Amino acid sequence: MASGINKKLLAKKDMNFFREFTANAARAARMLGYAMVGGILVVFIVLGLIGYLAVRNFMKQQDIDAITAELAGPDYAGLEEKAKELQNELNQKNNYYFALTTMRTTVDRVATVPMEIPGILAKSIPSDSYVLNYSIDGSLLKYNGYSFSYYSIVDMVNMLNNSKVFTSRPEMRIARVESTSIASADGFYNNKTGDVLPLNTYYSFDISGTLIGKVYISIGRYLNGTSIQSIAGVETTEYAAGSEYNYTEGIDTYVSGGVTYNLVRVTVDGVEVSADNLASIKAAHAFSGTAKGNTEINLYYEVAQAQPAQ
Repeated sequence: MASGINKKLLAKKDMNFFREFTANAARAARMLGYAMVGGILVVFIVLGLIGYLAVRNFMKQQDIDAITAELAGPDYAGLEEKAKELQNELNQKNNYYFALTTMRTTVDRVATVPMEIPGILAKSIPSDSYVLNYSIDGSLLKYNGYSFSYYSIVDMVNMLNNSKVFTSRPEMRIARVESTSIASADGFYNNKTGDVLPLNTYYSFDISGTLIGKVYISIGRYLNGTSIQSIAGVETTEYAAGSEYNYTEGIDTYVSGGVTYNLVRVTVDGVEVSADNLASIKAAHAFSGTAKGNTEINLYYEVAQAQPAQ
């Protein structure tokens, strides 16, 4: 009885084992199938992407070959030589423009003096005074002479001021002259008549003053080097004497002909500015000052970056 029960239990256990084994095997087969399908899909995706990139690169290469062939054609064969010719022509025109602006600056800086000034000066001389010499040098009037009265000299200058001859207060140098400094005591006697020639103490004067109140500031731009090579024309501006000027365009950086230039040094009337002042100019991106007289400002540059010319 007991042996019969054991056989049935064993048979039932065997059936359960085979059923679980078959289920696990089927599950593993399904998972393997899914993995194979996923792998095949990945392979197809990768192959598709490779094919797309290959076609795209082929089309790009065709475009490159077409452009290369066009550049090698007769329309572009002499392009480089043409560019050199245009650059040479630009340099020639730039030099010509520089020469014209330089001549214009020279003309602008020549002061024009009213022709009536000598007549005004003659009418202003007091009866007890006389002018020994006078000269007009640019915008500066100078004259000197003698007078028997200190106040007559001052009155003469005042009359010129009222006639609008000077644009600012002139400089006056007046000195007292003793009669004995020009002759000995015997020199004051008339040898023929024996009369005494009386001569009072008199004064010498030197007067100088500015006739016009306008000055010119000129700015030139050059390549820094041993030889002078301009990169732009000379820019000349008229200012009232004593006024402030301020240049902000193209100072620390200047662009001409598709080329960018950087400022490396500055001279004012031939005198180079210090390194500290140059740093201040670059930091402010400007050049400023007071228009005290005709001033020549030269800016020197070095090439920073070349760009294709239009």
